[in-house]
Amino acid sequence: MRSFSWLLGLSLLVATFASVGHAQARRAPSTNQTVATPVPVVQVTVQNPREINIGKPATFVLSVTNQGKAAANNVVVETRVPEHAELTGTTPQPSEVEGTIAKFQIGDLAPGATRRVTLVAVPKTTDVIKVGATTTFSTATQSTLIVRQPMLKLLAQTAPSVSIGAEANWLLRVVNTGDGHADDIVVTPKLVEGEVQGTPLRAVRIGALKPGETKEVQFTVIPTKRGKLAASFEGTNADGLKAAVDSTIQVLQAQLAVKAVGPVVQPIGREGSYEIQVTNPGDAATGSTMVVVKIPAGLEVTAAAQNSYDKATRTLRWRITKVRPTDVVRLPFRAETVTAGEQTLSVLAESNKIEDATTTHTTAVISRSNLIVTVVNDQELAEVQDPVGFKVTVVNAGSRPVEDLRVNVAMPEGLSAVDASTYDVADGKISFPTQKLASGEKVTLTFQAVGQRVGEHRVRVLVSGGALTRELSFEGSTYCYSNDEVPVSTKKLGSEAANATN
Repeated sequence: MRSFSWLLGLSLLVATFASVGHAQARRAPSTNQTVATPVPVVQVTVQNPREINIGKPATFVLSVTNQGKAAANNVVVETRVPEHAELTGTTPQPSEVEGTIAKFQIGDLAPGATRRVTLVAVPKTTDVIKVGATTTFSTATQSTLIVRQPMLKLLAQTAPSVSIGAEANWLLRVVNTGDGHADDIVVTPKLVEGEVQGTPLRAVRIGALKPGETKEVQFTVIPTKRGKLAASFEGTNADGLKAAVDSTIQVLQAQLAVKAVGPVVQPIGREGSYEIQVTNPGDAATGSTMVVVKIPAGLEVTAAAQNSYDKATRTLRWRITKVRPTDVVRLPFRAETVTAGEQTLSVLAESNKIEDATTTHTTAVISRSNLIVTVVNDQELAEVQDPVGFKVTVVNAGSRPVEDLRVNVAMPEGLSAVDASTYDVADGKISFPTQKLASGEKVTLTFQAVGQRVGEHRVRVLVSGGALTRELSFEGSTYCYSNDEVPVSTKKLGSEAANATN
């Protein structure tokens, strides 16, 4: 069977070979009489659908009828098929095919008899199919078949981005942009990239679409992974219609991060400043976020933002409406060290559908003695052989008492220590008895020395004991002068002043 195109111009040639009997002439004495001879009259009609979609098979039925009074012998139907359609089947089979012409042997047709030829053609274009038939015995007949072509178009509408865990929706519009009827359309979705909960993307049957008609269908997924969420959609039917569209949604995810800032080392009994910093390293804002700080037993909160401290549970609590990716939320508080040792506070930040963020901060609380020493003398200048008084003050500014405070004074060569009951003098060195000094307590020690020669003399005070790992050294000084260095006028004025006083 050959392939033929679909603009079908059909001409029918009917060859009729009929034997004609001669009627016997009757003789009449006075006139001649003519007898009518019966002849065949062959007529062809065509039945076909009014319109058909491109690519769909169309059936043409040619009815060949002898409407005459005589038989038609050896009837032949000739069909010409141009290249615009494909002839896929005939009944009966053609008796002869020459190029684009097919001939069908009908045979003899008795008066009133009908034979049928069925042609099946598939249109390749939207050109109109015209089928014509002509016989010698009948009037011409023509049939027209309008060819339609449905066409599909898919349009996907969606938000450009969605947060992880929220619904991502695709609204798909299926449009028949052609002029033919489209049957049994099915839309098949496919997830190309990304991860979602379950397997919700399933094929949906749209059904039939008239020319220009639009139907909508929605596909919904819940993304579980940050990044790109890509899907493709394909519309098809059994007639070979096909259309596709791709669509991408950016999946955003909020994240939480917390940092605790505060003293690393702190003496006991001191107040320090702390701050909790909440940030969002993701690309979407968080929802309501709760920040909880557990305070260790060795710290006591003295001030906190928003009155957020619960002393009974030793917790700080803050609720933040949302944290945007560029935000740094600062939550300050102050706490006093009350117990020595490592004091670790723990921080938790939590928000719905986001992984919790945690951190810790440790302050090493030190209980130690902290000695502050000052050395002063009661006169800046003193005459040689006159006593000079010195005062040593020691303050324990630390948090631990000093049980064995030792204070010694090393005298320079130009000064000699004056004996006293409150200290010992030996080898040019003054030694005070060992003392106890509680936290915050102060002790004042005094001694006297006599200048032996002119010049500036420095005493060196040595302090040790408690948690000190080395002996601390402090200095005090005085200047000794001789009477010979004083000008005569000054001496005279001084003598007159003394006499006036007397």
